[in-house]
Amino acid sequence: MRRAARSLRARLAAVLAALVALVLLANAAWLVLSARRRLRERLETSASLFASLATGPLCSAYEAYFESGYFKFRQVVRDLLAAAPDVTRIEIADVEGLVLFDSSRLDETASATRPSRRLDPGRLEAARRLSPTTLSGRNTLEIVSPWVEDWGRHRLSVVYHVSYAKLNVEYRRYVQATVALTAVSILAAALVGLALARRLTRPLAGLTEGAREIAEGRFGARLDVRTGDELQTLAEAFNDMAERLEASRAERERLIDELERRNAELERFTYTVSHDLRSPLVTVRGFVDLLEKDVAAAEAERVVADLDRIRGATGTMEKLLRELLELSRVGRVMNPPETVSLDELARQAVAALHGRLRAANVRVEILPGLPAVRGDRTRLLEVLQNLIENAVKFRSGQGEPVVEVGSRPGPDGPVVFVRDNGVGIDPRYHDRVFALFERLDPRVEGTGVGLALVKRIVEVHGGRVWVESEGAGKGATFCFTLPEAR
Repeated sequence: MRRAARSLRARLAAVLAALVALVLLANAAWLVLSARRRLRERLETSASLFASLATGPLCSAYEAYFESGYFKFRQVVRDLLAAAPDVTRIEIADVEGLVLFDSSRLDETASATRPSRRLDPGRLEAARRLSPTTLSGRNTLEIVSPWVEDWGRHRLSVVYHVSYAKLNVEYRRYVQATVALTAVSILAAALVGLALARRLTRPLAGLTEGAREIAEGRFGARLDVRTGDELQTLAEAFNDMAERLEASRAERERLIDELERRNAELERFTYTVSHDLRSPLVTVRGFVDLLEKDVAAAEAERVVADLDRIRGATGTMEKLLRELLELSRVGRVMNPPETVSLDELARQAVAALHGRLRAANVRVEILPGLPAVRGDRTRLLEVLQNLIENAVKFRSGQGEPVVEVGSRPGPDGPVVFVRDNGVGIDPRYHDRVFALFERLDPRVEGTGVGLALVKRIVEVHGGRVWVESEGAGKGATFCFTLPEAR
């Protein structure tokens, strides 16, 4: 059955190729037969147009310069002949048929170019007419064009001799090109006939190869089948399946990366719970023992000091627990997004930190041009407050501490920044500052959660955060991007 089907396909392909070849041969014959006629018509049209344009200037130049300035007249004739390569000869005759000028003797003297002969009767009749006359021969074309002066007087006519030599060369090239093209077309028709037999097997082979690549985990394979039938539908369904699988793999890799990052945070969280939270408890426990002794000894001043230490340790523990709770809520508990003016948020953040800023003698400048963004107003306010508060913590102690809040153009939109003139950050630690519970200087107050909270909020909003600093004593600039409001 398969052999019979293959034989039938081969016969159909051969018949189709033969029909195409016959059509191509008939078309080539028609093109060759009509080509010469079209070429002659084109040449006659261009020559007639040239004659109508050149006759007036030529006869005027003859009248003005033939006798008194032959060299100038000769140059006019040469320019005309150069402009029309198919015109090989120009004659000027009067209405009596006397030839007054013949360009075949152009390089001789003026008197030598005036032959003592007359036009034959056919050309003489054409020269006496007031409209151009075309005289066609086998290998030449003559156009007799009258010169009718402005006041209607007709004294001269010009005979243009046009050669078919270039036309014949062009015609031969055309015939050769047509024959070559027909031969190539017939060969192509034969190849098309053979290709039809393989039209079904090639898409099926592509489907097989694509399925093999999918099975091996390479989901980037795509099939380009444009047969316009069920095979194309099958190939499109295959491509859709490959795209979904590739998207699923990308989502799986993203989730794995997110899980690894969360695991790293969980490890640091475990360390903090076992260390940072334990430290205040140890402090409380120690001073409770001291408190018992001081109460028993009726040492009132020491009792007050012990209670202050216990109160400070519990306050530190409460702050750390509160910040951890805030960090855990980011990404899960979010207010509905809205259009938020960062200029307005920056002023609210400064107002909320007014007491802290005044106590530290820190001046905050809000630069113009802060953009409006789309997001959770409360969370974005936390970002600005944490960054400004971080700048206050790490002021240098030399000169007036200044914090600038502004924006600058970036490749993906505006970049918002909080810049200070504080202690700066060594470039080696630029990535570490955003890690959970990371404190580069343990002497500075804080829990190491603030910048991690900033990073989480910005990333949940689809943005990016980073720090720029040349090193110690050079200040730091914390930058972040957020989607602009549309």
